[in-house]
Amino acid sequence: MRHLVTPLLRHSLMPMIVAAQIALACAIICNALFLLQQRMTPVLTPDGVSEPGHLIVAWQVAAKGQPWQPSRLLEVETALRSIPGVAATSVAGSIPMETLVQMNGEALADGSNGNTANVAMYVGNHLLDALGLQMVAGRAFSPDEAMVQYQDSGINNDGPAIITEALAYRLFPKGDALGKVIRIGSAPDAARRTVVGIVRHLMRNELGQDNRENIDYSMLFPGLPGNWPLPVFVVRTQSTANPEQVRHAVKAIVERELGQEMVRGVAHYDTYEELRDRTLAGPRAAIYLLTAVSTVVLVITLAGIVGLTTYWVQQRTRQIGVRRALGARKIDILHWLLIENVLIVSVGVVLGMLLAYSINLWLMSHYGVEPRYV
Repeated sequence: MRHLVTPLLRHSLMPMIVAAQIALACAIICNALFLLQQRMTPVLTPDGVSEPGHLIVAWQVAAKGQPWQPSRLLEVETALRSIPGVAATSVAGSIPMETLVQMNGEALADGSNGNTANVAMYVGNHLLDALGLQMVAGRAFSPDEAMVQYQDSGINNDGPAIITEALAYRLFPKGDALGKVIRIGSAPDAARRTVVGIVRHLMRNELGQDNRENIDYSMLFPGLPGNWPLPVFVVRTQSTANPEQVRHAVKAIVERELGQEMVRGVAHYDTYEELRDRTLAGPRAAIYLLTAVSTVVLVITLAGIVGLTTYWVQQRTRQIGVRRALGARKIDILHWLLIENVLIVSVGVVLGMLLAYSINLWLMSHYGVEPRYV
């Protein structure tokens, strides 16, 4: 390699410029691709909700004073169930894609393995049917379990739970979670939830901090949350019903039942499909922007490498002529120049990867958000 490296060291300015350009482009593209992967995760991951166009969501229903008691929310749910064309209804603390209110915490397998996971927790009396989640094992909540009324969010109470398949494999060997106990938090008096069912998917609603590994770590608890600031009413229509008509009926009933007690003008009445599109609009825009930036940087880098390499070859015409005079063939000259370029590009890529890693660590240490626990 000496006859290849020596000329590069003798005329080091041009190789250094090319390597620096490659290193900078590599650092930018690597970090852009890392951010792109994060933004793509919620867009590409199934949220578990079936027929989103037939799911009406009344959300950001805020009380003027003290939050409503569970019994009051149950009265509204009963009125919603009477709407023609409604298949299922549920009161919930939050649902996927409703990111204003979140219940997240640490879940620990109650046993010797000690596996833990940061999970999203959804509380609702009939969320399994209302969201149309796909059961893969176990059972749904019984009517008595579904009608439990909590004094708070409900995550601090013992009882049954339905978890996602991804969380089952995270906490228990081979996903064998049925009948096992999960502790919510590490305190000695932490709530204990017994797994009675497993669903295929249920996306968490903390989209800003989630990645491909934990975005499907979710738990579902039965019952009605108490003293909850922003309850959500979920209404699933029958396949033959007109979702638009049901939406107007849902809005009329919620405002009739709670109108005097709620903050006016802030509640939303959307189909889940509309809610999902609105929530994922930001990640989709980021995907387009990061893709464009990566493409532009790559094209400019390639054009710069071609230009600098061509200029460098022109400046070495005499050296190439000497080698040809000594018996080098055209293919030998081509191999020589290609190997030089490979060496320069390799140095640039290595430096770029180190630079990308350093920038990534710096960004995480200065702008990373710590997990939040309830």
